[in-house]
Amino acid sequence: MPDPLTVFDAQLRVFGAPSRYIQGRGILDRIGGFAAQIGTSAVLVADVHILPLVEDTLRQSLDKAGVSLVILPFEGQLGIKTAQRLSAALGDRTPEIVVATGGGRAIDAGKALADLRGLKLITVPTVASNDAPTSKNYVLYDENDILLEVRHLARNPNFVVVDTALLAGAPQSMFAAGLGDALSKKAEALACASGRGVTMFRARPTRLAPAIATLCHDTLVTHGVAAYNAAGSGEPNEAFDAAVEAMILMAGLGFESGGLSIPHALTRGLPLVPGVKAKPHGFQVAYGLLVHHQLLGEALPPAIAALYRHTGLPLSLRALAGNPVNQEHFLAVAEASIAVPHILNFPHPLTVDDLVEAMHTVEGEAA
Repeated sequence: MPDPLTVFDAQLRVFGAPSRYIQGRGILDRIGGFAAQIGTSAVLVADVHILPLVEDTLRQSLDKAGVSLVILPFEGQLGIKTAQRLSAALGDRTPEIVVATGGGRAIDAGKALADLRGLKLITVPTVASNDAPTSKNYVLYDENDILLEVRHLARNPNFVVVDTALLAGAPQSMFAAGLGDALSKKAEALACASGRGVTMFRARPTRLAPAIATLCHDTLVTHGVAAYNAAGSGEPNEAFDAAVEAMILMAGLGFESGGLSIPHALTRGLPLVPGVKAKPHGFQVAYGLLVHHQLLGEALPPAIAALYRHTGLPLSLRALAGNPVNQEHFLAVAEASIAVPHILNFPHPLTVDDLVEAMHTVEGEAA
């Protein structure tokens, strides 16, 4: 039977979420008990660089809980054929659960396999660089590492397991990326709700989703600096725990059920600017938030600007690219982004010229 949410219905308001979100310090060794609630066999899809850090703990926990395990290392290539390659490596084994572990791409690779095989899903982020662990969508890239397609699981993950002691050991720059991605969610959800925007569920946003996105923003304004200072130390503090909850759980719920707008639309065009493609998604989104506020005729809130300066998030396109930029770059970004559906979630219609003008103004203000 076709999914009724594949076509927009203005009468529907849909809220989606993982079945269970579990966050704590040092909880990685409890994953076996979580997995045993939904199955007796699992396949671990883990970033090849992260695998040595988590394999023994996960294997022992799952074994203790009576859940058999197959391990498939993920080497970073996330494209149209990734799921087929992982499925071929799995062969005729039929596990019930995918345990997707690593950064955003490793988790999306696990989602792709779960989608292809129709398996249950547990996500285990090892870095707070994005909100992919909570959502049903996953992205695929072409051979040039340009975003090619966004696909959707039938449902959100069964479990999201967030060990903040593990995340606190990841580099500060990746935490900054997660911060940049999450800070946009309030502005995007409010834009979607105030206009005729459409969420990832092909429906209008619920009243709850923008409230969650707003709490995400407020939490990061309050705790972002102290959380960033703890990132990379391996020693999470209360601020770090609060920020991680905002960056993974609140941001994920806020964007998926609240909607996206200019900051994420621009990520389709920004990699065309030399130097940008290699920058983390969250840094690109952080720049897009500057343009979003400019299009609204607003200054970037001082508290957000202060967070940008403290964490090294870009306050201009040249800062994002690390290279000089010009009108041709603005035009290339605008032309590649204007057709992205998220553009339509802005409160009023936009043109290429509107985007170019806003980008130009942002650049001038940062001079």
